[in-house]
Amino acid sequence: MTNWVWPVTLYLGKSLLVTLWISLLTVILATILGLLIAALSQSTLTFARFVGRLYVELFRGVPSLMILLFVFFALPQIGLRTGPLTAAIIGLGLWGGANIGEVFRGALDSIPHRQEQGARALGLSATEALVFVILPQAFRRALPPYVGQLTVLVQASALTSVVGVSDLLGSARQMIERLAYVGTGDSHAIEIYLGVLSIFFVICYALSGLASMIERCLRV
Repeated sequence: MTNWVWPVTLYLGKSLLVTLWISLLTVILATILGLLIAALSQSTLTFARFVGRLYVELFRGVPSLMILLFVFFALPQIGLRTGPLTAAIIGLGLWGGANIGEVFRGALDSIPHRQEQGARALGLSATEALVFVILPQAFRRALPPYVGQLTVLVQASALTSVVGVSDLLGSARQMIERLAYVGTGDSHAIEIYLGVLSIFFVICYALSGLASMIERCLRV
């Protein structure tokens, strides 16, 4: 009997949209935070570099699940009422921002200082040297690990069900539990989890393929 397939597919399809929405907003927030952290790491101000380093060490040293739970339960205690979806995006965004910030910082630090010196010797200003010489090279070097961090964020979206988000993995678990107590009692856990696994694989593989395509274009 396969009369369970269509209802489960529809239910998981709606949850997939939630997962994609969370992943998109998390990636945007984490990228913005990562760029800010990388900028702080290159600052001439000692305090700015300290703040950037503190942020990275704090959020990279804590599991993403703990950050999710802290944001979800702590923000209401200080008067900031957020729903599960918002808390999940903030929590994963804060965690992802620290990791992406390290990617961008490492890419910038890997560019030899003589590149900037040469650009300045040719008459470029500090800003022009950064925009036209340093950043293009840093972008090429940051792209592979950056995409790797994006796939990690997509995979981490599976944790959001612990704060009440109806994401793909959480909805799959709900359907398995329902099927276990309805009809023949067969939960079809293997089929459902294989379907969820395939969806995550396709998303992450597509991201990797997009990164490879961009790398090829940059080599031209």
